[in-house]
Amino acid sequence: MFLRTKNENSMKAEPIKRRLTQPSAVRVPAHAPRWVIPTVRTLLVLADIGLTLTAFVLAFYMREGTPVLRHGGWLGWNAKFAPYGALLPFVLIIRVLTLANYNLYKLRGEFSAEDDGARIFKATAVGSLLIVAVAFLYRGGFQFRSFSYSRAIFVFDFVIALASFSVLRLLVRSAQARARKRDLNLIPTLVVGRGPEAELFIREMRARPELGYRVIGVVENGPVDAATMQAVAGVPVVSDLAGLSDAIRDSRADEVVITDPNVPGDVLFEVMMGLGRRGVEFRIAPTLFNVLPRKTEIDQIGALPMITLFRSPLSSVARVVKRASDILIAGTAGLLLLPFGLLTALLIKLDSGGPVLYKQERVGMDGRIFLFFKFRTMRVDSDDAVHREFQRQYISGHRRLLTKSSRMICGIGNAWT
Repeated sequence: MFLRTKNENSMKAEPIKRRLTQPSAVRVPAHAPRWVIPTVRTLLVLADIGLTLTAFVLAFYMREGTPVLRHGGWLGWNAKFAPYGALLPFVLIIRVLTLANYNLYKLRGEFSAEDDGARIFKATAVGSLLIVAVAFLYRGGFQFRSFSYSRAIFVFDFVIALASFSVLRLLVRSAQARARKRDLNLIPTLVVGRGPEAELFIREMRARPELGYRVIGVVENGPVDAATMQAVAGVPVVSDLAGLSDAIRDSRADEVVITDPNVPGDVLFEVMMGLGRRGVEFRIAPTLFNVLPRKTEIDQIGALPMITLFRSPLSSVARVVKRASDILIAGTAGLLLLPFGLLTALLIKLDSGGPVLYKQERVGMDGRIFLFFKFRTMRVDSDDAVHREFQRQYISGHRRLLTKSSRMICGIGNAWT
């Protein structure tokens, strides 16, 4: 009897091991090389540049009735088109940047004709306004300062560009929809929790591949046993909540949808911070409004409302522009303040020995550690207890008294205070 019971227990345990699916086993095989999406995006940018150039040239021809190139050669603009030719580099850059700013180079996730149409109109309208502003401010580097630009050309350019961009995006989206019906260009997604919301999401994503999602696994919020290891709407359980980070890495999931209202907010936050900038997006069911952080965005996938957590506030193009402006402004300010900085460094060296700059680790966005530099205002090897007392007094509002009387503050530091 004992042996029979032992065998029965073994038989009960074995199916649990067999039903537990490893996250790496649900990893979506690549139906197309990784370079396909970047290549398509690059071709889309080049097509937009070609359409922008065509629209601008055609708008000029419709208004003036003359070709843009000189007769008898390809080496220069027609005299009438020369003022507009000086604007062409700005026109091309503005069109591409505005289209990118409105996410019209996004090839993943859900899309709709109405949303694309609205974004194309906004991008084209904003781009045309910027082009007009550049035309009347730049004037070919003041080479054509007395030239009066035709407003009709900019109107024709707006209409032609709007129609061209719309037709191009319609063709791209049609091709994209056909590709998704063949299981191409789908975002591998993990679902956290089981229940009606999880099953509804899985079934709709399976029935509507044009939405751009493929559910590859379910993460159980709770203990994993024989009952909870059962597949949810045909999707295998790959992990419990404690192993969510590893499940995301091993399965190479790009999005996580939380459908269980009992998911602890602190655990979810640690998972997101631990992943850092891996590009994984988290969406949460509306039943969790009580734990929403401030950086959220409400959108919709099919018929299901979703809340995106901790989405980056800047797009890829906006981050590049911001980084470039940061470097430009900081570099300019650094050059202008360089004499003052050298004088400050000299005063610190003359007043007290030690390094000129004070270095300290700080915590930035997404929990990243970075080095913080500033001119040293305290003496080297000062008593830490004195500084702590200074901070306590500072918070209490008694700043001057402690600063002036403390020996740990060097002369230049007292001058600042």
